[in-house]
This record gives sequence, structure tokens and C-alpha cells, in this order.
Amino acid sequence: MKKVLLTGVALMLAGGVAAPVFAADATPGFTVTGDARMRMYYKSDEYANTFGNSLVPNGSSVAAGSQTNMDTRIRFDLTGTAAGGAYVKGRIRMMESTMSAMDTDLNGINGQNQNNIWADKAYMGVPITKDITIEVGKYRSTYGPLPTTYNFFYDDVQLAGARGIIKIGDVVINPFFEWMTDGQNSGITSSNAAQTSSATDKANDNDEMRMGAHVKAKLNKDWTIGGMLGYQMDNRVDTATATGNQGAFGSIYVNGTAGAFGIVGELAYTAAKLNGFNTWAEDANVNGTFGSFNTTTGTTGTEATQDMIGSKNDGYGGYINPTFTIDKLTLGVNAGFTKNGFRPDVAYGFVMIGGKDNSIIGDSVRIGETGDWLWAGLSATYAISNDLKVTGNFVYADVDSVDITSAGAVTAMKAGQGDVPYTTAKALDSAYELSAIMQYTISKGADLFLSAGYLKPDFTNPALKTDAALGVASRLEIAF
Repeated sequence: MKKVLLTGVALMLAGGVAAPVFAADATPGFTVTGDARMRMYYKSDEYANTFGNSLVPNGSSVAAGSQTNMDTRIRFDLTGTAAGGAYVKGRIRMMESTMSAMDTDLNGINGQNQNNIWADKAYMGVPITKDITIEVGKYRSTYGPLPTTYNFFYDDVQLAGARGIIKIGDVVINPFFEWMTDGQNSGITSSNAAQTSSATDKANDNDEMRMGAHVKAKLNKDWTIGGMLGYQMDNRVDTATATGNQGAFGSIYVNGTAGAFGIVGELAYTAAKLNGFNTWAEDANVNGTFGSFNTTTGTTGTEATQDMIGSKNDGYGGYINPTFTIDKLTLGVNAGFTKNGFRPDVAYGFVMIGGKDNSIIGDSVRIGETGDWLWAGLSATYAISNDLKVTGNFVYADVDSVDITSAGAVTAMKAGQGDVPYTTAKALDSAYELSAIMQYTISKGADLFLSAGYLKPDFTNPALKTDAALGVASRLEIAF
């Protein structure tokens, strides 16, 4: 489940590889586990009107205002095990949406085929030996130094294909071969003059596929290192202007402790045409127009369909998070950078800066967008008791951004930074965040989180307003 990123706390130093080990014979059966989440949150007017710069959002005649919302989600993890150790796994999600018409039986329908019950996992696993397992189907992958939902680069990525789990002592190897898009299903018609008008993906079976391997090694009980290297091919029939989302990607990372000191960090790379592939952006393989652009206010008009992935140069980024623990107090610094359009995983970030999914109130400023980023976050976490802890954060980010006052700025954003126009073209120059988080364990498996944050931006365009955004959120999580 997605949780608020508690910068610098001991939770950040947890991790390891969970690899199933099967005996020659297993007890056949079926198990159900899962989790649930309910959130209530408030966002100030500045979220909707982009820090005071757009009183009426694009495509709307209604003035932007503050938000007070509730959303909920229940997930069931299903596991069926055969007598020889082979297994099937699935996950069903229910009512994952913001509540809307709450006085009707069909409230809260989401975008998953207009259904409030759907599955995001469905795969089979076959143990070849005690130390080698092959998984095939639709699954989710996390490769990094931390548990799922806390990693910088490759976290909770939804995929379909085949992967291996190979254990050699304290080393785990995960080779993978996955389909991002199957040409038989897309049916994209080419407008490229070099191809016939009837050349479609369906006729040619041109796929978008990903392959590579991840390796994670536990050096001892305190230190873990790892890395991954992959390559994505994009042979889909494209339009005359599309470039194809293909190229290499990878990262290296470390996670360890030495007495009261701890450190976790990662350095990652993506080829130019893949920048932003880990941000849940639409992988459309087509470049559209950017619509109208007002260089005074920084606002854009209605944009055509476009490929949200890729930029001009190869991108890279990384972070390091050292911590020091004194009794019940943990002090930490989370510092990092992005370059040439690189963007970290969409869930990575703090309470207000980044962390689009980790923090429901942290989606107004995304790390890596509109320029090259440098940031540092200071945190202090104090465990008041075994059941209650609080964290305070101060985060500052400096952005070498695109100058949106110049001619052709939006095109430059796409070509140079891998960014696309938003409801307002926010050329951020800097921002700072003050935030706090409280976590209270009500009972075993039930946790209550309260978070609040203040975000103050500054833009390169002096015509843009810099009103501060405020957010408050509560979240109840239950695991069963």
C-alpha cells in the first residue's frame, strides 16, 4: 500500500528481498490476505488555481477552489498453492476512488473500465528447484533498496511477462522479459510516408518490450547492495513525428547501518527516449501539438494527444539519505538531484514536494519536472512511545528551469527537459516545504496517519503569483 514517505526515519532503512522458497511438496490450499485504506484530506485553493495563477482552470467555466475529499480502497491478495509448490496469485481492488455521489449505490466508480471491482495482479509461479522460481503473468515489480512504495526509481511497476527469482546464497537475481504494449492489441495506423497507409501494429505485430535483470546482495546483516540494468524496445508502427520509447535504463543502490548511523541511496539512468517512463504517464508513441501558450501568464490552451515520455538528452538522477539515531530521536538528510529530464518514480518525495501517491496532498509540485532539480530535506523523527511517533520536515528545492518567458518555451520544455505542458506551465525556480507527520498504531495491523504541510513556490517568470499551498490529510490503514 502507498504510505507517506517519512524522510530519514528508521523505516527508510528497512528492506531486503522477499524470495519464496518451496519444499519438494507443499500443502495445497487457498489463502486470502489484504489491506484497506481510507483518507480524508483538505487542499487549499492554490492547488486548483496553481498558486494563484489560474482562477478558472483550462476547459472549465467554474472558478478553482479548495478541496475537501474522501477516498477509500480495499485490496484482497489471493494465493492458491498446488501440492508440488506451484502457485497462482491475484489481487482484487475494490472502490479505489474519490467518493462522489455517496447517497447512491453506484458512488465512487473509478476509471478502470467504469467498474469499482478490478484486478491488477494475476500470475503463476513454478518452482524449478528450491532456489529457482519462474513467474509468468501480470504482476508488479519493485527493484530497489527499500520496501515497496519507498523507492526512488523502479517501484511497484505494473507489468506483464515473465521473471525469475534465482537465489545463490545471499544473492537474489531477477531476470525479466516483459511486454509493455502488444502490437496485436493496439492497431495504430501509420501516417509515416515511408510506410503504407495500411501498415498497422495489428498487421505487423510490432510490440514494445522490456528485458533486463536485477541483482540484490546482502553483504551481512547490516548492509545490502544491488542494481538493475534493462533495455526497452519499441517496434510499434509510429506516426511521422513519433520517436519510439526505447533505450537503456538502470540503477545502483546501497542500504546499510553502522551503529547509530544509517544510509540509503540510489543512482539511476534512463535513455533520452525513456525519460519519465516511471511516472505513470501515457505511453502513446505519438507526438501532438502543444496548443496555445501565453508567455505572460504561463498558461496553455487545450493540448492534443501526445507522447508523455521521452526528451532530448539522456537523463540521470539520484539521492542519498544518511541518518543518525540518538535514543528515540532520528535525524536525517534526504538530498538528491535530477538532470536532463530525468524524473524519479511518481511516488518518491516528501509530504508536499513530490510524492504524488505517497502523500495525497503532495501532488502540486513534482520532482524532476520543468527543469534540473537539486533538493535537500532535513527531518527529525521522535518516537514518543511504541505506538506513537512524529516527524517534522524542512525541504528546499532549487530548479534550473526552462525560461517560460522566452519564445518557443513550451517546445523547449519538451525537447530539452522531457516536460509537457500542464494546465499552467509552471517554470519553478525554487520551493520550500514545512511539514509534519504523526503515526499512531491503534492496534496491531491498524495505523492512523495525520499529516500537514505548507509549500511556498517561486517561479522564473516574475508575472506568476507565488501563493503558498496548504494541505492537511488523515489516513487510516488496516492490514489483514
